[in-house]
Amino acid sequence: MPDKGGQWQKVFDYLLGYQAVWVIDVGLKSGLLAAIAEREPVAEAPLREALGLDARYLSVWCRAAYAYELVEWDAASGYRLAPHVRDILLDPADPQFLGGRLQFYAALHQDFKAFPTYLKSGGSWARAEHDPWLLEALANMTKPDPVMIVQAVLPQSPTTLQRLDTDGARILDLGAGAGYAVIHYARRFPTAHVTGIEADEATVQLGQRALADSGLANAELRHGDANELAAAAEYDLVTMNVALHETGGPAEWRNVLRRVNAALKPSGTLIVSELPY
Repeated sequence: MPDKGGQWQKVFDYLLGYQAVWVIDVGLKSGLLAAIAEREPVAEAPLREALGLDARYLSVWCRAAYAYELVEWDAASGYRLAPHVRDILLDPADPQFLGGRLQFYAALHQDFKAFPTYLKSGGSWARAEHDPWLLEALANMTKPDPVMIVQAVLPQSPTTLQRLDTDGARILDLGAGAGYAVIHYARRFPTAHVTGIEADEATVQLGQRALADSGLANAELRHGDANELAAAAEYDLVTMNVALHETGGPAEWRNVLRRVNAALKPSGTLIVSELPY
């Protein structure tokens, strides 16, 4: 059991982490992190001119980013990103990309503010009623996940991987969000047909626009509820990425998994990734 000082330090570290998330979020939204990556090393004056920022507030952000070891500073040349920050915060194709997750959890301040009310009244708050930035952040949050699934998880089942490269293979992504996984799977497996199903209509519209822009003919994204999935022996692969918990409680989870089992071909594969808690 930690002593009072140890427990104090743990809580204080949470506070520092909260501040760091917002420093990163400001850096992403303002374009500061991207601008430093493009120009490094760079002094404050060129950043101010390039982005049209206030000198005093820019200086505050730069010093905070330095304090949290997001950037490095040299008196002669200015700022540059700290090692690996470019990949972790700015590159959605990197399997260890965290930029989207940090944006999402910063955007969740709306939910945290509303939670005391819902804690008493119950009910739910539709994503469509949130700030649109939350939907954008949600889409960005899960961008590295399908990359990780394709690169690290599917190779553990070479039979499944081989089937997905066969003409006529079918993939279903349940809880598809804004369709990033659907697009990634469709590009990686061009002879397969990929279907995404998402329960939130506003997010579906966001994903359908991205899918239309992609020009992919072997993918679709539609509105639907995993609790009502009615497919039978149709899919070679079903993925649920941070989505099962959104379908309800334990009874709904069992219902969804039974329906997914029925939707899989006899030797089909299900991949579920979930929040650790």
